[in-house]
Amino acid sequence: MMEDGDKENLEAPGIALRCKELFLDWLFISAYLLLLLIITLTNYLLIFNEIPVFTNVQSQLIAAFTSIVPLIIIFSIMEGKKHFASWGKRKTNLKVIYKGNPMKGSIIRNTLKFLPWQFGHMSTINGIYNDFDSPFSLVSLSLSITLAIVYILMVFVRKDNRHIADLLSGSTVVKVVV
Repeated sequence: MMEDGDKENLEAPGIALRCKELFLDWLFISAYLLLLLIITLTNYLLIFNEIPVFTNVQSQLIAAFTSIVPLIIIFSIMEGKKHFASWGKRKTNLKVIYKGNPMKGSIIRNTLKFLPWQFGHMSTINGIYNDFDSPFSLVSLSLSITLAIVYILMVFVRKDNRHIADLLSGSTVVKVVV
């Protein structure tokens, strides 16, 4: 939990700074996914001499447990311990403060933050196997886009720049005044 004395050197970040932080975190995530792709393709070609064929369920599980779940864990640790900041937040002098237990809040925050990505993966993978206009693909895609838009609009509209994940986790992103 952040102590009251820590809040004296903090202020609300502007939208431009939040966008810069988001871009830097996107670069971090992209680097992780590129590394994952290289390792995966190398292993497939060395072990199987080809890329294996997977079922819809296998592909859903692979996507969830190699991309979304590890990123939730990585970001939860970065934002729930020591610096209370992801890589992008540290580079832009931002951090997350929590009303309660930082690690618990960080897990809730990051699970909700990555939920639109998971719905997007579910929609795309299901569409590849079962057609993109199947009810499951359409509902998953709608949830993905709706959540992403709501998150972004909330950051722009609310004076404290908090979105659903921040509200439900009791967190606020703040600028560290140096």
